[in-house]
Amino acid sequence: MAEGNAFETFAASDAAHYRTLARLWAASVTVVTVRPGDPARPDDGFTATAFLTVSIDPPIVLVSASNASSAAAMMRDAGAFAVNLLARDQRSLADAFAQPHEHRNFVWSDLPIVRDPAGVALLAGSLGAFSATVRGFVDAGDHTLVLGDVTALHLGHPGEALVYHDRAYGSVDPL
Repeated sequence: MAEGNAFETFAASDAAHYRTLARLWAASVTVVTVRPGDPARPDDGFTATAFLTVSIDPPIVLVSASNASSAAAMMRDAGAFAVNLLARDQRSLADAFAQPHEHRNFVWSDLPIVRDPAGVALLAGSLGAFSATVRGFVDAGDHTLVLGDVTALHLGHPGEALVYHDRAYGSVDPL
């Protein structure tokens, strides 16, 4: 790493340094829960830190889903989804939903949830959630960007957000 006011510069295609720089981005931890388009399929979800609000009028959110995992396919099959904003004490949920798809279903049996109007699972204890229907997809390299039209806002428990930064969980302390 460079010292003081200096920067070391690398090619944008340098994957190792790209990952190093991206790890320095602190992000809220969310769990995206989905209701599959086929009602016979069970609930599903995945941990995501690449989430943002796009527009207030109309209300639109964006989730970035990895093509290397089942997340992108899960979103392509989803009729509706919710972005659950995790609280500081929900690290175990973040870890559980970050597991490979074949290990995810175990969390549903004991997970306290409520349903949004579309039947999507909302995680009890979270700070809140955005319910949405899929608006569209944008192929973006090794990820798929999923745009969602927000259909409902759910304010949950007040508290500190769970944050991920430089391969570690934390929270934000006000200055």
